[in-house]
Amino acid sequence: MTKNIVKTIALENGFELKIMDVSRKISADAFAVKMKACVDIDVTPDLFTRGLPPDLTFAQISRVLGKRITYAYEVERNFIMDHEKDGVFQSLVDTFLDNSGRYVGAPVFAERFALKKYADKAG
Repeated sequence: MTKNIVKTIALENGFELKIMDVSRKISADAFAVKMKACVDIDVTPDLFTRGLPPDLTFAQISRVLGKRITYAYEVERNFIMDHEKDGVFQSLVDTFLDNSGRYVGAPVFAERFALKKYADKAG
């Protein structure tokens, strides 16, 4: 399995987006092409610029989420011929950036993601 960071993008919200190639060879001349995008988020009181919901404290969030959370998105295409691998991977990256780049770069992204992650784990 190939696992490497192929691109790091500094986002407008101060976070860093890592694009990784986690493709794997599935036959002599074919790949499962897989792109993974990640944003690591430190869970600190500063993250919650809009304030917390009235029934929630930072201590509760910290207890459930810990010190760091990671937003991760993965997409995979199977049975891609060896000579098409790089083009397909770049297409996956471009589509992600076109569709989700503004979302992960938004000023409220990390705060909203942390609250959603908390709700999922605590709920």
